[in-house]
Parts: sequence; C-alpha cells; structure tokens
Amino acid sequence: MLARTADSDTIAIYGYLLGTATLVLTLTDLGVGAVAAREVAAGRAPAGGALRGALPLQGLTVMLAAGLLVLLTVGFGPGGVPPLAVVLAAAFVAAGGVTALWSEVLRAQGRVVLEGVLQMVAALALVAAGTAVVLTGGDVIWLMAVVLAKEVVLAAVMLALVRPTRETGVPWRVLVGQGLWVAVASTAIVVLWRQGTIVAGAGSTAALAVYVVASRYLDAGVTVAHTVGFGLLPGMSALATEPAALRRSARRYLALAACLGLAVAVVGSLLAPWLVSVPFGPQWEAAVPSVRWIAAAAAPILVSFVLFPVLLARGQVRTLAISGLAALAVGVPVAVALFLPTSDPAGSVIGTAVGALVLAGALLWGARDLVLPRSARDVDEHVEQRAGGEADIQVAAHALAGGVPETLEAGGVGEEVADRARDGGDAALGQDDAGGRADGSPRPVSR
Repeated sequence: MLARTADSDTIAIYGYLLGTATLVLTLTDLGVGAVAAREVAAGRAPAGGALRGALPLQGLTVMLAAGLLVLLTVGFGPGGVPPLAVVLAAAFVAAGGVTALWSEVLRAQGRVVLEGVLQMVAALALVAAGTAVVLTGGDVIWLMAVVLAKEVVLAAVMLALVRPTRETGVPWRVLVGQGLWVAVASTAIVVLWRQGTIVAGAGSTAALAVYVVASRYLDAGVTVAHTVGFGLLPGMSALATEPAALRRSARRYLALAACLGLAVAVVGSLLAPWLVSVPFGPQWEAAVPSVRWIAAAAAPILVSFVLFPVLLARGQVRTLAISGLAALAVGVPVAVALFLPTSDPAGSVIGTAVGALVLAGALLWGARDLVLPRSARDVDEHVEQRAGGEADIQVAAHALAGGVPETLEAGGVGEEVADRARDGGDAALGQDDAGGRADGSPRPVSR
C-alpha cells in the first residue's frame, strides 16, 4: 500500500529508519538474551531469574542503540528526515530491545506458539494501522508512531506473561562471556542482511526506494526463518547432551529447510514480476531482478537459521562468530563492487545472497559431525557414554592445551567434548566461566 500511494522520498525514509533500527539493535547487542534463553531452555535457570539478570545489560545496550540510530540518521542518513520521526524511531529501538529479550525467554519456556501468535497479531495490527495512515494521507511521522505503538503494546503483553523475579538466574560472567561471541555472530549476520540499505543509500533516492521495495521479501523471509529457527532452541538445548537424538533432529530440520528453500527459489524466480507488480504496482518493475536474487538466497538463509540454534545449544559460540564474520567479509565487498559502478539495487542483493551462501557453508562445517553420513565419527556417541567423567576431563584438558590424546582420538572418545572445550561451550563441562550451574553450585562432570 505504501509503495502504491506514497512518494519515493517517504518510502526511502521509512525504509531507512526501520532498517537502521534493526541494524543498531544488533550492533549494540551483547547476546545476553540468547545465552539466558539457552539456560532457561536447558533447565539450568528459571525464566524470571534469567530475565532479572539479563535486563540491566539489555537496557544498557538498547540505550546505546537508540543513540547510535540518531547519530547515523543525522550524520549519514538521507536528507529530509523529520526530527520527530527520528525520535520515534529511537523510542522504537528502546521498546524493541525489551521485546527481543522477552521473546527469547518465552521461546525458551516452550511457549513458541504463543510468542509466534503474539508477533503475528502485532504484525497484522501494524499492517492495518499503517494502511489506515497511508490511506488518510499520513506521513512518515505517523507511520513511525504506529510502529512504536505496536512495539510498546507487545512489550506490555509479554511483561504480563513473564515477570522478572528474585530467583537465582544466569551469572553475569556467563551472560557476557558467551554472549559476546553470540553478539559478534548476530551482529555480523544482521549487518549482512541490512548492508543493502546502507550500500543502496549511497546512491540516489530512487535506487534506495527500489531496494526498499524489493527487500520487503528479504525482511519477511529472514523474519520467518529467524522465528522458526530460534523456535528450535529449546528442543535442541534439551537434546544437547544426547548426540544421537540431536543428530537425527538436526538432519531432519536441515533437510526440510533445504527443500523449502529450493522451492522458494524456483517459485520466486518464476513469479518475480507478479510478486512485484501485484502488491507494489507496475511502476516498481526495476525491483524484479532483486526479488529473483532474494528468492535464490532462500535456501542458504533457511539452512543458516536452523544451524544457528543447533550450534548455540551445543555451546559452539566461537564457530557462530567466525561464520558470521566470514559471511560479512565476503558479502559486503561483493555488494559494494556490484552496486557502485552502476547504482543497480540488485548488486546489493547479490552481495547478501553470496554472504548467505558463505554463512551456510561455514555453519555446516562447524556442524559437520551432525550432517555428514554415519561413519567412525559416530562411535563417540556410544563410547563416550561408557568412558565416564574421567575421559571427559582428560579430553577437555588436552583440548585446552592444544590437542586430543591419540589414544582417545583414535577411538572417537570425547571428540565432541574437545570441540566444545575449544569452542567455549559449556554443554559437556558446565558453564564456561562460572564453573558450575546457574545457581552457583558445582556441576558434576561425569555423566
């Protein structure tokens, strides 16, 4: 509706503010929500206590994000952005950061459907209210007011469902120590999704508007993939100590994601002209190539959002960070190199697609013991259970020193434990920095 009735300046400013809001939230995120959710899902911390422990850190990051949004918009954003729209966008960032933390904890409690319904109802209300604003001639200020109102109401509902309590939560050293790696990964991935807005913003307003129209499908696809993927975190966290069950579940969901992604790629490529002209209007025909590239990126995006919670549940936080940085290091230069000479918005999308492919490949490599065909690698599932805690301690000690003893490596014993010890995970040896359970009591190493 906005694309059909509003001018290109309004579309560009609205898209820039929303895209930049998501970007700054991720740039300043310490990853405490994801780590707290993992601990809740694994039964190591109560939801109320986890919220209470994570809320101060989350509040600090959202305040930094709001300030960064103002700085980027005033200093580097498109011209003609109303000051009140910037203030509303900053308030939206603050409310969105709170909502993100509560969403993580709700999913960790197993209330995935409820959280999804809340998000869907909020999105539908946003569409209805936004359409009314557009039809009545409202400008970008009114549109941002609607976006802010949606986020505030959603945060209030979630607060009523789960309240912070004085129960013992997750130690802040665990939240920060592991959360920083998750933050690096999440930041790199979101910058990859949002870099198109910044790259296209370096060109004309018309080119940015075309990219904003096409990227509606990218935003929708990433949102769905993120919601579905992180809905897997509670189950994967519960299975993290059962390698055989985790392997079966991971393979099942990866196969489903790959098949669905390939179907989206084929259908999206064939129907791209219709997908642009029907919802947005024939005047946006220039967005068709970008929509085709977005469809082509569906498979690696979906696969990545399945692998992310799997590796997070196993504690492979460094693998997540390295994968995200590798994808960003490849995707952004490709986007810049393709966009700047021609100002073609499709160049920005191609950079995103290439980065998504690198991300999926790096995450698959980190989870190769889960996705490769059954081999001698699988022996560790059975031998490790018999080996007991002493083998775990020996493997972890050698791993931290730089290697695995040959006698254990040859039999596959403790390979997964060694990987986690090197990777900063806590699945096999308790919390990384805390050295025990979330409540501070010693955690037994033997199984």
